[in-house]
Amino acid sequence: MSLLKDSLPLILSGLVVLVYMRIDQIMIKHMIDNVSVGYYSAAVRICEALYFIPVTLCNSIFPAIVNAKNVSEAFYNNRMQKLYDVLAWLAIGIAVPVTIFSNLIIQILFGKEFATASPVLTIYIWAGVAVFLGVASSQYLINENLTKLAFIRSFVGMILNVALNFFLIPKFGINGAAIATLVSYSIIAFVPSYHKNYKTQLKLMLRSLSFISLVRYLNNIRLSKKK
Repeated sequence: MSLLKDSLPLILSGLVVLVYMRIDQIMIKHMIDNVSVGYYSAAVRICEALYFIPVTLCNSIFPAIVNAKNVSEAFYNNRMQKLYDVLAWLAIGIAVPVTIFSNLIIQILFGKEFATASPVLTIYIWAGVAVFLGVASSQYLINENLTKLAFIRSFVGMILNVALNFFLIPKFGINGAAIATLVSYSIIAFVPSYHKNYKTQLKLMLRSLSFISLVRYLNNIRLSKKK
């Protein structure tokens, strides 16, 4: 019974995520047309195809991070920082070239007739930064038995995404839907930050995005070469 109680928020969260990952396409269909859904879906498929990367990394690395908590809280957070760093660098490292070559990528994969999807891809790919970090922080929430926060985060993200779509799609079309996704995904990664146990994770994620760890890492390499 206790297991069911703990897992219920995760089940509900999964259902909410399924809705909120497709609600933009439903809204585009009703607010614009089916052709626009096709252009938008083309860009979305490319981005979502990359989301297996953080899931695979977290599934393979997180057991070691969990074990680190048995050593000390500092060691635990240090490993979380490294995970956030790797995921942030990967996401940004993917987003930059995709942004530069978005038009070429769309033409190669779908043809010139799908050129309208190029701006959507340029915007949507940056939502991957929040997704990559969100996968890691979700693992943290599960490990800390903060599953209710995982549900709240997903639910807030869905409501925010719908509200932004209502506002942005009429003004910017399918690009507006991409902006709505980028904004909502970026915000929900930090929604649980009001919880005292999550504030440290918020700091770690912001640190990874500021590239402080990357600068230190590169500096350590430079110093080691001098020795």
